[in-house]
Amino acid sequence: MKKILLITVLVTAAMSAKAQRIEVVDSDGNGIHLVSVLTEDGNMIGTTSLSGVIADVKGAKNIILTHVAYKPQQVDVTSLKDGRVTMEDIDYGLAEVVVKPKPLIYVETYYRAYAFANDSLRYYCAGILPNAYDPQKKKVKTGSYYNSCGDFSLNLNVLTTWGARIQHFHAGKIYKSTAKGLQPGGEQSKKYFTTLTNEGNGRQRVSNPEGTVGYIENDNTQTRMTLDAAKMQMYRNKVLGQDRTLKLREDKEYNYQFTEVFNHDEDGSDKSTDLVMYSNHWEWNGSKGRMKFIIETYAIDCSYMDSKEFKAKKDELKKKYVAPMTLEQLELYATSHSIPALPPSVRKAINRLKK
Repeated sequence: MKKILLITVLVTAAMSAKAQRIEVVDSDGNGIHLVSVLTEDGNMIGTTSLSGVIADVKGAKNIILTHVAYKPQQVDVTSLKDGRVTMEDIDYGLAEVVVKPKPLIYVETYYRAYAFANDSLRYYCAGILPNAYDPQKKKVKTGSYYNSCGDFSLNLNVLTTWGARIQHFHAGKIYKSTAKGLQPGGEQSKKYFTTLTNEGNGRQRVSNPEGTVGYIENDNTQTRMTLDAAKMQMYRNKVLGQDRTLKLREDKEYNYQFTEVFNHDEDGSDKSTDLVMYSNHWEWNGSKGRMKFIIETYAIDCSYMDSKEFKAKKDELKKKYVAPMTLEQLELYATSHSIPALPPSVRKAINRLKK
């Protein structure tokens, strides 16, 4: 009897120690990259891989799934039969800009920035950022931050740092658009990846000689691109013989991935005014443990402007939002612009920062 009891205990312990693998897919069954997986208390468990998989939810019985292009979802892990979860698309998009082009491309964005240390949220801010890109000079002009949540800031310099990150998408992409679809653009991009393979149903696999680095998915009006930029950057380090940078990234277990959603025309081309959503994830081993940074950016207004109009727009926003908005005001603004609300678990984590 004791032997049977011991075997039962060992089997039970082995089952409980078994990694809980979750696969997150879209309505077509394709894996969703860069889904943030959190506990009910808002602690970061991890993010899904290019194939939509997180290898282990670390014993969590209930998890929260978030992604810029999909509705947040709470999942009871114990109820899953095959570990597969389907997320629902967000019905979100901008009306096409039909104004006669002017020198500047204006994109007004709503941003959220998170910083985690050892899976615990340590920093959060959100706000409105006006951006303008001069395609002739290939130069980004940006306004200062409005309504960043100063109550949650660890230090003011972080806000300035995020500014360059958030408006990075205006500086151009590593691919070019053609009537035949998205193609690698120029000699520079060949140092990152070399192949786009059609997999059917508007889905393309992005590869370099070391394997798959991302996917591009097209429907009738929208394109979604997800890339493992760390793999691309480190491959480029090898190609260029940048051994020191490569070793530094390897030692820190550097990870950088992003996803972008934008509208496109019938011929498959896209313009800088067509941005819908954008998200960056960075991770590395730092002095305070494993650091994770996430930026979510949502376009809420796109148009063409000249310099005077851009200045007037910045002044208008600065006057309108003269005082920092509370978290509640920021979330009301977000939902009124069809931006998904923060899940309750994330709100819990943010509220802990305020104490």
